[in-house]
Amino acid sequence: MRAITLGSFAGIDGLGFTDWPEPTPGSGDEVVTVRAVALGPWDLNATDGYFASMGGASDFPQQQGWDFAGETTSGRRVLGFVAQPWMGTGSLSERIAVPAALLTDLPEGLSWSQGAALPVCALTAQLLVEGAGVSEGDRVAVTGAAGIVGGLAVQLARARGLRVAGVVRAADAEEARRLGVETVLDTTGTLEHSLGDWAPGGVDACLDTAGLGSSVAAGVRAGGHLLTTVPGTLPAETEGITASVVQVQPDPGTLAALARSAADGRLTVRIAETLSWDEYRRGYEMLRAGGLRGKVVLTL
Repeated sequence: MRAITLGSFAGIDGLGFTDWPEPTPGSGDEVVTVRAVALGPWDLNATDGYFASMGGASDFPQQQGWDFAGETTSGRRVLGFVAQPWMGTGSLSERIAVPAALLTDLPEGLSWSQGAALPVCALTAQLLVEGAGVSEGDRVAVTGAAGIVGGLAVQLARARGLRVAGVVRAADAEEARRLGVETVLDTTGTLEHSLGDWAPGGVDACLDTAGLGSSVAAGVRAGGHLLTTVPGTLPAETEGITASVVQVQPDPGTLAALARSAADGRLTVRIAETLSWDEYRRGYEMLRAGGLRGKVVLTL
């Protein structure tokens, strides 16, 4: 069978199709025929050896891909993301073996592409909102609020009754408003002052999906929370606030609830482009160009 693999840490040029062995399911595994795989920044990072520098696989070839939606041999529609994809066994293959305990049912109201677009981003957004330590009516700033994870965080925060400010570029202001932010703050401004104007005394939490770090930390009130999805961007000094990096893991139960919300229309799944997996290079190039407001999905 075919798989998209990485043959060297040469960026996108290191990617290609490989004749890959059929999966050998272990005890408790199910074989999934992959229908769609969504790409994220982490997929692009993998091509440059980012995860190898953190203890991931350094031998080749490495199977690529995290998120997926597909169908088991019994006909069950499922979604999820592979455990430890940084170890070189990913989802960009015609068939994969996945522990059954990590699979989530894909609701009939969602397409393969929508299902593949959910797992990593939606679970990350959920972790951000849950870790914010906030209650209904509290004020939360979301950086990158028009982005993929940021946009989901905005929607989840609003669903909990939080007041949300979106910290975005001017070009993304309308998209952030469409997703539900109460006010828009420009990333080119002095964010400490902008956040203070909107939330005197500071916001209760900042969900930083853009890696703005210290420029937003000063706008968080004493006792508040700063959570980021970008490792290495937390400010050196975080006196008076709790600061942490969110790291996502497979969570089938939480993902099932998020998928139901998407199927019911309570959570919008945005897809920027759906491509055949033969067009994988174009998908990776879109990631490299940046500025995406939805997922790039490869269909098999």
